[in-house]
Amino acid sequence: MKARFLILLLAIPLCSILQTSCTTSSNLARNGNVGALADEIWIYSYSHPDGFTIDIRTMTEPTEGIAVAYSATQGSHSRKKLNRVVRHALHHDGYVGGWLDTTDSLYYFDSSRIFPEDSLDAAIKFGAKNKQKAIYSIKEGKEIKLK
Repeated sequence: MKARFLILLLAIPLCSILQTSCTTSSNLARNGNVGALADEIWIYSYSHPDGFTIDIRTMTEPTEGIAVAYSATQGSHSRKKLNRVVRHALHHDGYVGGWLDTTDSLYYFDSSRIFPEDSLDAAIKFGAKNKQKAIYSIKEGKEIKLK
């Protein structure tokens, strides 16, 4: 994790120089600039070490819903693999999640789908179909283990 913090310290001045902001993210998403959008998400992850879910079209975090990752982007724990996650999200629901796996100390990224709070059964089915071990209730801030 020390390396992630060192990169963050270097990235913050770079963002200032490049004048990267949330308002440019929607343009990046519209233009399909996967690399630049992935750079923003990579930097964003440093200020959210425990995890996040973000709408990459607006760079805002949803305040409710049930986040479920797509199996197509599982195992993505590097900056290089984040491009694949962003590309998938741009072609699907537009959400990217990041989370720290405490068992291997790796920070993972997934393209996610957000289900309404009252659609737990649908979220569970989607999670099972996508071979997920858990889904995440954003509003409650808790993981829901799947069988």
